[in-house]
Amino acid sequence: MACPACRRRSALIAALAPAISRLSFTREGLLALLALPNARLLRAAKVEDPRGLWRDLQPPLPTESVPTALCRHDPDYPLALAQLPCAPAVLYASCTIERLRELLAAPTVAIVGSLQPTDYARQVSSALAHDLAGAGITVLSGMNTGLEGTAHKSALHAHGHPVAVMPAGPEIPYPGRLEDLHRHILSRGAAVSELPPRFSPPRRWCFIASQRIIAALASVVVVVEVGGPTCALLTAQIAADLGADIAVVPGRVTDPGGRWLFELLRDGAHPVACAQDVLELIRGEEARTIAA
Repeated sequence: MACPACRRRSALIAALAPAISRLSFTREGLLALLALPNARLLRAAKVEDPRGLWRDLQPPLPTESVPTALCRHDPDYPLALAQLPCAPAVLYASCTIERLRELLAAPTVAIVGSLQPTDYARQVSSALAHDLAGAGITVLSGMNTGLEGTAHKSALHAHGHPVAVMPAGPEIPYPGRLEDLHRHILSRGAAVSELPPRFSPPRRWCFIASQRIIAALASVVVVVEVGGPTCALLTAQIAADLGADIAVVPGRVTDPGGRWLFELLRDGAHPVACAQDVLELIRGEEARTIAA
């Protein structure tokens, strides 16, 4: 159970969502903003009545649909997430703490990429997620109609147990057209979020913020295709800073995002073509951990 101070911080982030969305910042600037202590965050968000807002906050409580709330003081709070300077005060989950432990105890692979993928990218993402889930890997991603939704569907088809990182409350199917997919994820895996139950609709910055959660929960981040300097690249950057392996499905350098994928590879990302390549990365990491 999250402590009162962390639940109030979570309530503050939710209450400031409209104010934060009015600010101008880079992706990195948003993460720096979310790392500010409460008083400085209120000033940065330019709230007219910060004392009144703080006084009227109603810290969220667990609900039947969101039974788990872990704060940074809880031993079950993911260690990699706690290492972030802008770590979420609370991580909410749609499943029990016992179920969440099981899901995150398995190796986790994040599959990220374009919102408007090519048919080739969908095919590769689908095959990766299907085969990884079939091998007992927890497939992790955001929730959208692009590559991330494709990855979740394929993991479910392989009878896997995917984890979706939501830009709203964990129990809120967003976007609405993915309600069926969201329901299936809740029945077999879990949805998690730093945003409390009933928080909706998400602001644009909520999608950016969710990338750091994906990055921190993943053993390996696989970037399949990007259309430019997108959130998927931010996920890879944060994951690399945390020591996770970064993998890239190579594309043509003449593709819209080809240059950024090439730069990831030049900086040490691993080229992968299939699930077996990713599994070898995981086994290599496990071997290094045992040796250490």
